[in-house]
Amino acid sequence: MKKTIIATTIAALLSASALPVLAQDAGVQVDTGAGVTVDTPAVDAAAGVDANAKANANANAGGMSDNTYGSVVSSIKGSADVDLTTVTEEANITIVLLSSLQGNAANEAAALDEALTANADGMTTLHTNIDGNAAIKAKLEAEGHTSADVVAVKSNADGSVIVYVDDRA
Repeated sequence: MKKTIIATTIAALLSASALPVLAQDAGVQVDTGAGVTVDTPAVDAAAGVDANAKANANANAGGMSDNTYGSVVSSIKGSADVDLTTVTEEANITIVLLSSLQGNAANEAAALDEALTANADGMTTLHTNIDGNAAIKAKLEAEGHTSADVVAVKSNADGSVIVYVDDRA
């Protein structure tokens, strides 16, 4: 008997708390009983979910999170140590131009240049490693770049590679 009462009470609480949300999505006015009235126009909740899902998917797949100055700066130091021998023509190789990065170029480009200067030896190793990888070299050449244009490389767990190219000439 106690289980029935508890289950009924929980169901009643859940349905009472869901009513204002459902009514809000429908674009109606609801008095929640506590002197608070919710009155909002109907919105397409699915569109908000789809937009957020796409943004999250892009971020997780190397989209937005890899398109920032911070991502490039953090990738510079370890780029020379990235094992490019496993990158083949089948790999998803994405070239990200510095001119396309999100953020304030005027402020953040100085930090980027400092990181490049501090890691000059690593840049030489990185360029040599890229020249030794046919897949990355072909992708760069197809887009009009050379290994000397590359400032960083990021290898993801799924085998995809992001190549950051300095196009700030």
